[in-house]
Amino acid sequence: MPERTGKPLDVEKLRSVIAGALDLPVEEVTDDARFKEDLEVDSLISLEIAVRVEENYGVKIDESQLTEMGTFRLVRDLVADGLGAEPAA
Repeated sequence: MPERTGKPLDVEKLRSVIAGALDLPVEEVTDDARFKEDLEVDSLISLEIAVRVEENYGVKIDESQLTEMGTFRLVRDLVADGLGAEPAA
């Protein structure tokens, strides 16, 4: 795990990136909305999320992590860990 930089992750920018991948309004991408059950995310869209995260943040999310990305909160935590950023409160 990277050393913590102390710099917080811009959560709303990440939320916007995820909403763009899902082609949904940003307000629908709540912290606890379940991707599969609530937002109808399939494996192809999960891959799109991973690609956009890598493009925007340089954080690689592998296939095993894709199955763990059940909510925005989990993606946010993966990105924060990958950046060594402070997790959002």
